[in-house]
Amino acid sequence: MMNNQNSPPDLKEIELFTELPAKRLDFLALKLKKQAYGPGEQIIRIGRSGHFLGIIESGEITLEMGPGQSLTASSGQVFGSEMLLKGKPSEFTVTAQTDTIIWVLNRSDWQAPSPPRPKYRPMLHVKKAVWISLIVTSALAISLLTLGPSLLDWANNTLPDLMVEKGRADQAENYLQFSLRLQPKSPRLHGMLGDILVLQGKDQEAIEVYEQALILDEYLPWIHNNLGVVLMRVDELELAVDHFQSAIDLNPLNTTLYRNLGNAYYAQEKWSLAAASYQEALELDFTLSETKSTWAGLILNEHRLVEAKLVWEDVLRTDPRHAHALQGLGVVSLLEEDPGVAMLYFDAAQYLDPDDINMHLYIGMALEAMERPSEAADQYQYVIARGSDPDLISLANTLLEIVLE
Repeated sequence: MMNNQNSPPDLKEIELFTELPAKRLDFLALKLKKQAYGPGEQIIRIGRSGHFLGIIESGEITLEMGPGQSLTASSGQVFGSEMLLKGKPSEFTVTAQTDTIIWVLNRSDWQAPSPPRPKYRPMLHVKKAVWISLIVTSALAISLLTLGPSLLDWANNTLPDLMVEKGRADQAENYLQFSLRLQPKSPRLHGMLGDILVLQGKDQEAIEVYEQALILDEYLPWIHNNLGVVLMRVDELELAVDHFQSAIDLNPLNTTLYRNLGNAYYAQEKWSLAAASYQEALELDFTLSETKSTWAGLILNEHRLVEAKLVWEDVLRTDPRHAHALQGLGVVSLLEEDPGVAMLYFDAAQYLDPDDINMHLYIGMALEAMERPSEAADQYQYVIARGSDPDLISLANTLLEIVLE
């Protein structure tokens, strides 16, 4: 359950911060990030390097040091001071006991200087074809400004989404462009504009806007993440990795960031790094079926057959119609020299995902192992005729030559 209180805690009331000057306190207060947890949800595990301080706004948590050794903390209390000050791993496993709101201060923000805001003069690019839309949104923005900043903030948070829902992403873009003329130093508005540009397929423009947002405030993990996603779309994989890493440094408890980092490494064919990133995501949330299934495939490549099999079986317990997990268990059965069982898995996977060209290759291998060469040859020929991956076609050609000997 989310808390309606949006104001961060007053840091000068917390002993750790009492000796800091007012300007430094103001800077750190801007870096606080709110996190919500449900009953039983683990916040951090003992021994993990969280690199953050947690300030409890509401709710109750337990801090476990070992069997039978636990403490309870509630509103106004803090945890993780050794992680923040010295970068040490967590001394506790921290778990929410009730609906809990925590403000997080990352160690990178604690160590960062308080930089002055860079000067920036935005440029407004308007197409003549949308002048009517611009007039409407500009007039709306002006009227909101005259009614006060709180209403303007509400409008900025609400109206672009409403416009997108109505299929008017172009109108949302114009609105945000005008809002930026009124609030040119708002990194959040730049980030929102970047999101709207992405929806319209304007990836290069979005990249420029996200980069401008990070010039204004480099400590926004959601903008690092969104920029990383767009950079992956334009094949700037190294830069994408850098931004996902920055987002994780700022928000180490977000599973999506580890998954996106894993996807970037996967696209680079850096299998061990991808597997490590997916594992980090799963340590935070082991219910992620797609991530578990992909991770199992990666550890299978490391010859960890038993572990991969257990993970895919766990995926199927949650989702019996998960085609990739069925395919994975079929491959495991082939490696265990049980082609009959492999065929059962492959048939089920192909029924669920009939367009997966890989399945024809695997089915051919199973049929060959069952001494049904003509049927296996048909499967390999299908891959050669319909496949688009040169490596897959080359493998099918090789297997076809073997089966026809």
